Amino acid sequence: MHTAGFTLLELLVAVALLSVLAVLSWRGMDSVLRSRDRIVEASDDLRALSVAFAQMEQDVRGTWAVGLLGLPEPSIAFTVRGDPPQPEMALLREASANLPLQLQHVRYRLNGGRLERGFAPWTPSVADPARPFPEQRFLWQPLLAGIEQIQMRAWIPARGWTTAATLAGEDTATRPAALRVGGVELTIVRDGERIVRVLAARN
Repeated sequence: MHTAGFTLLELLVAVALLSVLAVLSWRGMDSVLRSRDRIVEASDDLRALSVAFAQMEQDVRGTWAVGLLGLPEPSIAFTVRGDPPQPEMALLREASANLPLQLQHVRYRLNGGRLERGFAPWTPSVADPARPFPEQRFLWQPLLAGIEQIQMRAWIPARGWTTAATLAGEDTATRPAALRVGGVELTIVRDGERIVRVLAARN
């Protein structure tokens, strides 16, 4: 009686085909997983960037009412520190719109390739017109990593865009009202890419 079945050659061919299909499937799956990882990483970076700029915008918006109080220090000021020199921005902002008027110092700086935000309560006793950044304990929180460079400019109605380095060398206490900051431009260089954001200010 003749028994039907596969020959050894047919089995070898089938195994070879299944092996090729398995390799192709694995490569396809690996490509999909790599693409997913890149998308997730890009999405996380975009989310972190959006959160950082949203926080900056909220802080700058919080300075709007402070400029009307006639305090001895500006609500937006700049300095340049570090080696190589990097600009820093200091804000005197309203801590919360839902509470009685409470002021807060906020600073932005580049530290070790990270954009950091520092904040501390404002007290009249430490206000010094000649020193826009009072020496007090700031709490620092990292916002963005991998920052290669940060540039800051301010819009001055009487002269246009002015660099933070130029404004840092001026006496902000005696600056006339016409030279108050009307906007802030932030340029962040990250992975060779320049990201620019303009924030409106009313001072």
